[in-house]
Amino acid sequence: MRFTVFGKERIEKLLLINILGTLEALKNKKVSIDESEAIIFTPYTFFTLEERGVDKKIIDLLQECCELEDVGSLCPDKLDNVIEDLKQRTLTLLDKYEEYKTRKWVRIDDVK
Repeated sequence: MRFTVFGKERIEKLLLINILGTLEALKNKKVSIDESEAIIFTPYTFFTLEERGVDKKIIDLLQECCELEDVGSLCPDKLDNVIEDLKQRTLTLLDKYEEYKTRKWVRIDDVK
């Protein structure tokens, strides 16, 4: 499956929504840290997005999300608080983006 999103700000907003959803799923034990890394929290993701000019604050947030495995293994009692902090920071970053009133700003191709 391939998603196509038009416009840098829309891409950034969709990334933040994806980060927020993944953090929420982690907090509620619906995905594992390993699975979240396969979805989005991987150095490949933030390096690729950095090369494409995505907002540095989002890149920095993704880098910190990539450290959740370390937090989970070294300080498991702090994991929920770290996840909550990352969620709040994601929501703060989302405040920067306006509501897009267009009917469709994501195209999905090749669904099989």
